[in-house]
Amino acid sequence: MYFFIVIGIVFLMFLLDLVVTILNYQYRNKPLPEKVKDIYDEDSYTKWLSYNMEQTKLGLIQKTVSFGVVIIFLVLDLFVIFHETSVSIFPQSITLQTGLFVIIYFTVHTIIGIPFEYYSTFVIEEKYGFNKTTKKTFVKDQFKNYLLMFALLFGLISAISALYQTFVDDIIYMMLGAWLTLVLLTLTIAYLNTKVFVKIFNKLTPLPDGELKDRIIDMANNVGFQIKAISIMDASKRSTKLNAFFSGMGKTREVVLFDTLKEKLTDDEILSVLAHEFGHMVHKDIPKMMIQRSVIYLVFAAVLALILSTNQLFIDFNMPIGHLGFGVILFTILYEPIGLLISMLTNYLSRKAEYKADAYSCQLIDKKHMLSALRKLVKENFSNLNPHPLYEKIHYSHPKIADRLSAIEKLT
Repeated sequence: MYFFIVIGIVFLMFLLDLVVTILNYQYRNKPLPEKVKDIYDEDSYTKWLSYNMEQTKLGLIQKTVSFGVVIIFLVLDLFVIFHETSVSIFPQSITLQTGLFVIIYFTVHTIIGIPFEYYSTFVIEEKYGFNKTTKKTFVKDQFKNYLLMFALLFGLISAISALYQTFVDDIIYMMLGAWLTLVLLTLTIAYLNTKVFVKIFNKLTPLPDGELKDRIIDMANNVGFQIKAISIMDASKRSTKLNAFFSGMGKTREVVLFDTLKEKLTDDEILSVLAHEFGHMVHKDIPKMMIQRSVIYLVFAAVLALILSTNQLFIDFNMPIGHLGFGVILFTILYEPIGLLISMLTNYLSRKAEYKADAYSCQLIDKKHMLSALRKLVKENFSNLNPHPLYEKIHYSHPKIADRLSAIEKLT
């Protein structure tokens, strides 16, 4: 019975994703909202439609391949082979067996994804003028990303495996231990973001002394925050797209500006973007998000504990009862329907927070600069001006641009 339930969930979630993606793709031909009609000229919009079409088709092919791989693994008992391989390599250590089992699965999916990423970068992004990366940088990024994910995933699985072995007869303690491990890992990654992870892939250069730096520091001081560092990231070596972000915890933060953002936006527009981020900090959106994630992680742990305690699940797939590695993979499948509902809720809350952050930005910097900054960001990043409403609810953590512009214009 459980065999068909798992296969059915894989199929239904793939079908749902496929339908929503196709709806969003077809929606691109709907008339644009009045607020955003002039962001792209006719030639640029035609170019965007073509770009969107190619990226969507590539995404659909990749999702179909991934769906097929999961079905093949489940139906042909390839997970049994993964298990036997991990046991033969680490016969004395269940923790290492579990880690290797999950890493094999992760590695297969990584290898499958590389050709799609390569095509997206060097064919589609190149065709539309976004790609600035070289093949050498692409290979280095893939290698670094794999090693980083290997370390994080292996460490996480090893920690949960140790907890599972310790509390095998008390699943509640195992569940709470897994939850605490996920929370601590998330906090660690957030703390080390610019200190370690960003620097693995990019070079950070201090923003030169001058008016922009002084205005950023003054704005931070006025709203009760200290800026530890303001850096320019060499994003242009990979793409022409624009972004900026804050890093750190508490009242002390680091600011990172993409060099492309510094090039394309005026100082006032940059300040409006950063003021938006200060709005998130003043409204305590980051701690709220961490609390949301902590609750979600508790749901993660509860679902995993339920899977591990359902012996028939493992029997139906010819796996050892309570196999943690296979339990984790089953979790990624069985959690999807729950995760979809949770993501719709968290995205809704995130969109509300974005409106409030926009409003806060306009209290610090004239709203005309936020309006022009958003329009430039959308245009330079080739963003979708009119997503399908269902696609927006499922996938968008930010409101669509027409709604953001309308909300800002209504501010007094």
